[in-house]
Amino acid sequence: MRFFDYLDTIEKPTIDNIRVIYKAINVKYDELIDMAVEPNSKNYNKWMQTLDCLKASEDLIIECIGKNAITDMEWLQLKCNIYKFQVKYGGLKYLNVEA
Repeated sequence: MRFFDYLDTIEKPTIDNIRVIYKAINVKYDELIDMAVEPNSKNYNKWMQTLDCLKASEDLIIECIGKNAITDMEWLQLKCNIYKFQVKYGGLKYLNVEA
């Protein structure tokens, strides 16, 4: 299932939903780290800004998994962060999730 299709199916997220989202985002995050640390990367600053934007979502997910719960406000914030990343940088649209 595509990443955003999966997000759209979730009304009240469970920790299992959050783990699935984390797994998809983490794959993208690892790809960005690989691009940022390429030797003599001309786009280093761009990749670091992209990483920082995605890191906000990842940090929120880790916090929720740590406390084994997600509030409605955290869910809205997470979705906002994810959509903001997609609009600003792209790259999440074609991710697949294993639900």
